[in-house]
This record gives sequence, C-alpha cells and structure tokens, in this order.
Amino acid sequence: AVLALAFARPFLAARGIGDRAPSARTVVVLLDRSLSMSHRDVWPAALDSARRIVNGLAAGDRVAVVAFDDEAEIVQPLTNDRAIALAAVANVHPVPRGTRYAAALRAARQIASGAGGASVEVVAVTDLQRSGLSGVAGLALPANFDVRTVAVTARNRANATLGAVEARRIERGGRELVAVSTRIVSRGAAASRRMSAMLHLNGRRSGTVLVDVPANGEAAVSFDPVPLPAGSVRGEITIDPDAIAADDTARFTLSGDDALRVLLVASEDVAGDETQYLERALAVSGAPTVRLQRARPARLDAATLDSASLVMVWDSPLPTGEAGAALTRWVERGGGLAIVAGRRLSMRASSTSLAPASVDGRADRSGGQPGSLGDVRLDHPLLAPFRGAAAALHAPRFLRYTRLDPAARTDVIARFDDGAAAVVERRSGAGRVVMVAVPLDVRGGDFPLQPAYLPFVRRLAIYTSGRDAVPLARATGESWLLPGSLREPVVSTPSGSIVRPARDARGASVPLREAGIYSLYDGAVRGLPLGVLAANAPASESDLTPIPPAELLVGTTRSAPPASAAVAEPADVAEGRQGLWRWLITAFALLILAEMLLANSGWRSRADRLTLAGSGGRHS
Repeated sequence: AVLALAFARPFLAARGIGDRAPSARTVVVLLDRSLSMSHRDVWPAALDSARRIVNGLAAGDRVAVVAFDDEAEIVQPLTNDRAIALAAVANVHPVPRGTRYAAALRAARQIASGAGGASVEVVAVTDLQRSGLSGVAGLALPANFDVRTVAVTARNRANATLGAVEARRIERGGRELVAVSTRIVSRGAAASRRMSAMLHLNGRRSGTVLVDVPANGEAAVSFDPVPLPAGSVRGEITIDPDAIAADDTARFTLSGDDALRVLLVASEDVAGDETQYLERALAVSGAPTVRLQRARPARLDAATLDSASLVMVWDSPLPTGEAGAALTRWVERGGGLAIVAGRRLSMRASSTSLAPASVDGRADRSGGQPGSLGDVRLDHPLLAPFRGAAAALHAPRFLRYTRLDPAARTDVIARFDDGAAAVVERRSGAGRVVMVAVPLDVRGGDFPLQPAYLPFVRRLAIYTSGRDAVPLARATGESWLLPGSLREPVVSTPSGSIVRPARDARGASVPLREAGIYSLYDGAVRGLPLGVLAANAPASESDLTPIPPAELLVGTTRSAPPASAAVAEPADVAEGRQGLWRWLITAFALLILAEMLLANSGWRSRADRLTLAGSGGRHS
C-alpha cells in the first residue's frame, strides 16, 4: 500500500485565501452616498440594509465595503471581521455629488480580482437613479460576478429644488444694481404649494419672494434689484427645506467688475441708427456685462485703448499714423479687434497689415436669389453656440455684402453660399483680429431680425476679446482650472480645508468635491481672495424617479474569470508540493530493511535440533 501511494505522487495542499470551504462567501457591499440618498426616508433605510447584509454573513465569509457617488472609494477591503465592516458602513455619509454606477462596479471588479477566482456577490444599496447609468453600457464584468440590488427608494418622492441662477447688472441713477433670478423646480408633489425664496449677498439678506409652485413644473423667481456690493460677491438663494435639504440652496459668485469694455470706432458719416442693432445686442443682459464707448478712428491713442477689452471698427478704414501704430501695439499685447466690413469699405480697395483680409468689391444679389451662409465651421469657438442649431446660421438672407480676399496665414471661419469669405480671423502677437463681411444691419439683409443675431454678436465680442463668460456657479464633480499666473496657488474649500494643487501640463486645478464657496489665494490664505467660485450639486440628483433594477446592468458584458485563477503552477513549485512521495518511498525502503533484519534475527533465525531414536541408531 505504501509503495502504491508512493508511485501515485501524493501532495499536501496548504489551506490559504483561495482554498476556502465550499460554504464560504465573498460579498462586496456598494453603498450609494450621492446627494439623492440624503432623503430623510432613504438614508436610514440604506444604513439598515447595509448592516443587515454584513450581519447575515457566516463565520468564514469575507466582506468589503465600497462607498460611491460620481467616484468610488473602497472604505473597507475584504475582511472576515464583521465589526470592522460595520464600522466602515457607519462612517459613510451622503455628499452633495452625482451618481455613477460604473465607478462602483469598477471598484467591485478590482476587489474581485483579488478573490482568487471565487464567486463574488456584489450587493448595491442604492435608490436606482437613472442619471447614474452613464458609463455602464460597455463595461466588462468578470464571469464570477453576481450583482443584485437593494432598492431603498422613498415612498413619497416629492421634492423641490432650485434651478440655474442668473444675475443681471443694472445702472440706475448712477448706481450699479444687480437683479437676481432663478427657478423653483417641483417634482412628484401631491398639489401646488406656496414657497418662500430668500436672497443673501455676502451673508446679508437682500430679498424675499413668495412663489406659487406647481405640483410638477417650474415657477420663476425674480428678486428686486439691489445695490451691488463692492468687490467679490458671494450670493445664496434658499427655499423652504423639504425631504432633501441639500438641494434647497443655490450658491453663486460675482466678480467686482466683470464688464467687457467695447470701444466702437466709426467714422463721422456713420449714422446712429446704422449701429443700433449691434449696440442693442451687446447691451442685452448676460455675463459678462458689456460697456460700450464710441470713438473716432483718428482719435485713438494708448490711453483710450488701455481702458478697452475690444475695439470694434464699424465699416471704416483702420487708422494710420500714430493712431494706427498704437492700435497695432495694443492688439499685439493681447487686445481684440473686430472689423465690420460694409459698403464704405467695399469702395476702398485697400488693406493694412493688421487686417486679415483685403476688400475686393461688393456682391449685389438683390435682383435674384438672396445670399446665405454656406460653409460654416461649427468646431470653431466663435460659432460654438450654434453647434446644436446649425440651421439658425443658414436662415438669414443677404442682399448685399462685401467680398473679402483672405491674406496668407489666416483662418476662414465661415463662407457665403457662393464661396466668398464671410468671417476671417488671424492672430497678431497675443491678440486676435476678426473681420466680418456678414451684414450686421438691416440695409444689407435680414440678419438683425433673425434669432441667431444676438448670440452671434455677443459671441463675436467675447471670443475676439479673449474674454470668456465667467459662470456664476459650477457643479460638484467638475474641476476649477486656476490661472497660470499664480506663483503658488492655494485654495480654501467650503469645509475650511486648505488645498495646494500640483501643476501638470494644463496647469493647476482643484476638484470640486464639496458644495459651497471656494476661495483662491497666492502663497498663503490671508487677505482678500484673488478669486471665488461657487459649486452646487448636479441638478440631476433632484429627480428621484427610480429605474427598474434589471436596467442597472443593461449593456454590460461578461469577461473570462480572472487570469490569476487559471495560471498553472511552475514546475518546481508543483514538484515541491508533491514531495511527499519521496518520503513514502523512503519509508517503504526502511520498512523492507526492517522486515529483513527482523526476519534474520531473534527466534526466527534459530533452528532447533531434533534427535530421533530408532532401531538403526540415532538420527538427528
């Protein structure tokens, strides 16, 4: 028997992490901590569900805890200690951020890769928000994954929240006022109700409005204009709290002076009504506010230009001499120049080195088919507002327009339907020069009467000046890209912690993980901040409508078991684990030797002499 066992090459298997008893389980608890989970009826149920899962484990089972919002965090790796897992669950709290199930499933997949190929039970404790499905489709999950959900949705899903905030600066009686407005969005309520909305600027109450809010719908909120505080403004709008208090506050910030100063340069023969559509489009409320000043081409000087962000030349030749030299230096230092080419320029076949195109006559299509815009580059930042509504740019009709001959190393942003250049751009030093042949008055076409006119004119001013609109607030989960001019940027977060971001190829940025006001400093947190930014929770978190649990994994794929479970042992390792057969052969040899020695010693080795007596004598 020993010899048979020896030739069978037996081995001993060490009982380790991967060789668990068949009844042992590996469980990963995914606990949703997004803003919607802060519902007063949902979060207690979520904690009870997570504790119930942990307490239901057997003695040999292992459990891991993952807390997730738009990111996932492994708050407790795999452990056999239920007390440690329960403590990890107790330390999780809702945060004002969005939901992403893909991030949670990736974290569970990472934990499963260290489970030694054993089956992994993934239990997601969540309210099943539809907004969290982004990124799930196409996600590859291991074959040893078993995912199920524990839905903790609220029975009463009525919730009201605040929409985007708008702030409009107004000049009245020599004073600068600010008019703030927003919307109250209601979902799932049983009936309409009256709510109060309060406005605070720099911590002081600045207005209160009573609003009748429908059961399902929106209600506009407009506060009376109030004096604009000096410096940076930190604003806050609050409504009556409900089941989710975190989305009942909307924060915003305003810079002390965000005005875009535009210098409108026009010759003496330009009548005031000729530019009225342009001036009204620039004056319409928005961010940034436009301050318009008129000037003559020959009177431009360095002092006048230094106070402007954009020079817009209306159908006039560019100045020459000292005024032209001052304008060229100003543009090369980073100023923006927009040239509107009309009938006056079309009669002058001249150009300057600063203009991106020369004038080559005028197209007259009043006697036949009116012209329109043909090829437009919607990928260009100047036309960014029309990426989703390209038809708006093709709707205007033009009877007469100036023909442009683009210079070398220029960029044609838009063309008319006959191929003529309509918008041309060139860089001059650090500044931008944009020349527009599109008629911006009603004498050359109906563009000022079309819906696309306002966004085109405002975007022309903002893009050419190099000044993008500063948002009143951002959403948590985004990042704040800090100015590159700071020597050592330091950011104070809403909770009071200090962040010193590291620089990369794009510069320094700070992730917006908290809702509230962020303050930017250089070197140390002292004095007045150099910049402030407000962050609010994503609006999608306020919609509490759940999805069916079966939709959670729609679009996912199943991959092969982890490679670590299928890798064969090296020959020397396998041989080492099969070393028992050598001991058995040795034991067999010793047994044979012992049997031989025993057989040739003692009473077995002695022969007794027997004497027989007979008639013939004795025989032995």
